[in-house]
Amino acid sequence: MTTFQAVTSNTTPTPVLYINAQAPLADLYEFADTGVRAVRDMVKSLASMSIRSGDDADLARFATVAYLLLEPCCNAFEIIDQRTHAGEAIR
Repeated sequence: MTTFQAVTSNTTPTPVLYINAQAPLADLYEFADTGVRAVRDMVKSLASMSIRSGDDADLARFATVAYLLLEPCCNAFEIIDQRTHAGEAIR
């Protein structure tokens, strides 16, 4: 496993956002958990908004932000999954 893995949602031809795959599992988990909770809270706010209170582009903006926040978290969870299946414990 390489030390730094490119996040799959990089929006440029050359990746600029990476995850340290060798970081402690607890740190990777905390990063991913914090991001997922932030997206959950954002979507909860979106769900309580009235359709009349936003314009047509708002939903697309929220979806883009949710994706850009979730993708690195999902990549971190994949690294955690690989390493725990290889026998490493989260401490």
